[in-house]
Amino acid sequence: MKRRQLIKNLGLGGVALVATPTVLSLLQSCKSEPVFETVFVNQQQGRALRHIVDLIIPSDESVPGAIDVGVHNFIDMYWNDVLEEEDKPQIKLGFDALANRLEDLTGKTFENANAEDFDQVLAKYLMATPEQAAAYEKNLGSFYQTYAKDKSTIPDPDAASFSLLGNLRGMTLWAWKTSEEIGENVLAYDPIPGQQIGCLPVQGATGGKAYSL
Repeated sequence: MKRRQLIKNLGLGGVALVATPTVLSLLQSCKSEPVFETVFVNQQQGRALRHIVDLIIPSDESVPGAIDVGVHNFIDMYWNDVLEEEDKPQIKLGFDALANRLEDLTGKTFENANAEDFDQVLAKYLMATPEQAAAYEKNLGSFYQTYAKDKSTIPDPDAASFSLLGNLRGMTLWAWKTSEEIGENVLAYDPIPGQQIGCLPVQGATGGKAYSL
């Protein structure tokens, strides 16, 4: 399977995130600012993105959340700086579909919806049954077949929302775990590993923490 087809199969907003120097540099440049100045999505979409990222990995008293390490900024900049031009319109289609479904579920728009409203949308699509997920993926596949011939094609709103949110979840988890703050101060960080010791329980090796490298 060609690389481009593999990426497209990931769905709207889907990216094959790889820890290249360019991507890591982009990630480490991201900081959480009081005002989210978007570079790719518009301000209303940026507000939605920030809520979604925060709901996927919220902060608590001991561990910074995704917003705290600037994951929303990273995703927005990644779409703007790394994604190929021909793939960018699909992100906008995903957000249009998500706005449609948010309004259907809550009567709110990206501009006036709160965290509880966005949480309803996440619950609907990120907790979809296997049967629902299969139906969404089938609809998305049909969309891509038609979209390849006609760029004015609009995806099914449910399938597009499911795809965008699923990929946002994956990007959020990857960026959060790969960020400097989480990698060095929350996960087990050992840039120069020493002696290899087999059959050692994770609890004994790292205190139960996953390695960041």
